[in-house]
Amino acid sequence: MTQAPEDFPPEPSAHRPGAEADPAPRVPGQRPRPEPSEAPGPPVRMAPPPNPYRPGPYVPYAPRPQRRRSRWGTILMVLVLTAAAVAGGGVANGWRPAAPSAETGTISGAPVMPGEGLLPSPGPDAPEHEVLAYLREQTQLVLDAHAESLLDGSLEGWLAAFEPTLHEEMTGRYESLRAMQVSRFDYKIATGPIENDSGAVPLYELTVVVTHCFVEPAAECDPADVVFDTTWRAGDDSLVMVETGTSEGMEGPHPWEVEDLAAVVGDRTVVAAPLDMSDRLDDALEVAEDAAANADEWALWEEPDRYVVYIATNDHFDEWFGGMFDGDDVVGFALPLEGTVGDERRPSTYATVMNVDRTGWGYDLTSVIRHELGHAVTLWGAQSENYSNDTWWMVEGIAEYIDHGDKPLDDYDRSWDLENHVADGGCADELVPPEEDDDTTAGSGKYGCAFLAVHYMIDTYGLESFSEWFGLTARDGEPVARAADDVYGENYADIMAEITSFIAQTALDRLLPGGADCRNMSNIPIERHQRHGQ
Repeated sequence: MTQAPEDFPPEPSAHRPGAEADPAPRVPGQRPRPEPSEAPGPPVRMAPPPNPYRPGPYVPYAPRPQRRRSRWGTILMVLVLTAAAVAGGGVANGWRPAAPSAETGTISGAPVMPGEGLLPSPGPDAPEHEVLAYLREQTQLVLDAHAESLLDGSLEGWLAAFEPTLHEEMTGRYESLRAMQVSRFDYKIATGPIENDSGAVPLYELTVVVTHCFVEPAAECDPADVVFDTTWRAGDDSLVMVETGTSEGMEGPHPWEVEDLAAVVGDRTVVAAPLDMSDRLDDALEVAEDAAANADEWALWEEPDRYVVYIATNDHFDEWFGGMFDGDDVVGFALPLEGTVGDERRPSTYATVMNVDRTGWGYDLTSVIRHELGHAVTLWGAQSENYSNDTWWMVEGIAEYIDHGDKPLDDYDRSWDLENHVADGGCADELVPPEEDDDTTAGSGKYGCAFLAVHYMIDTYGLESFSEWFGLTARDGEPVARAADDVYGENYADIMAEITSFIAQTALDRLLPGGADCRNMSNIPIERHQRHGQ
């Protein structure tokens, strides 16, 4: 099998030198408070993606290996397409072949929009690279018409690109995308065609990229790319897909690739869920719209065009976007996605997923959506996103801060776990992310420490300085210590000492009046910190 000549996508770029790709922390759930409370216990919030450094623009697909090809198989495919094009006279949604050209070869092309093909049809003696290049162009034209049918609302045109055995599955995909108000759906062939002549009928394989958006105009939206493999054959009237894969890895499959979805759309959000949850979507949309309005107040770096919220069960949570979190205590995540803007593939948008089997539909779901949209708004479009040991507390702390809003510290949802984690010696001189073997108190307590750390930095030094520090480090990937000196004119170790002292003091103020266990707290400083500047 032989690959058509093309510009192959580059290999994925490496992580920053010296950076290690630690797994994302699994955050344990919070224990119930010992005293009665009207509100349900607070949710568990999820960290964003597991890679501490997001690489620059990368392509998660590589050139397919060259395989032995049968020249006679390709010639047969060309001849089949010729006969179908001449005899068929057209296909669904008005597609039809261009007029045959005796000067350039034996066929004019597969049924496509008239006059769009630029390459001359190859004759039976044409070299293989001309044949495969021609088939590549014809496939691209079929894909373009197929995508246009989706955007125009023509199910018949959409299904014309698939053989009948795929129609039921692809009808579900069509309806899911239409429900989410798909506004852009551009195909690009990444690799192929590669001929597969192992069976009785010649087939060939292509890897395609779909750049898509929801609701927002195609020319203005922040897109996401989906990369998957396809297999084609010469059908009765055209080239048709006989098999489609799904995107893989951390960025796939997207829910609409593997599940029939219902969706509702608001001013700022798209909320989608499996069909059997459709009766809960209006309530979820109200929660998501309120969370989006809250998040928009933190659009200090990039302004999101549209928040996409997927509602999952345990089963969906194990499949969507690679099922990358297998702990039962993870209730949601926010995932950065890359999209093609112009000719460049770069960090562009976010998808957020909530597990209602673990949150329920009440207070916990509201809180976790607020937290995850906090991740989206603060990291949207970040070109060198940094989620490492020395920035995780900023990333999670600001999401907690965005969720907590203007409520008093005494009403913070994680205060019970925070107090007990500090009493057990946690957050004494540094802030470290949750680990795999952390119990509930430690995991939730560490998130509480991150929240207090961000609260301290904003309240003491001001939001403008903290947002500059966050932008340089969590978004742009600069070393935390160097950025601390640039922004605050202080040593990072000294700033961390201030933060941990504030955390210890805050926990002590809450523990002592109630007569709670104060073990391991003999080293907690009692002094108060004065405000520095504004």
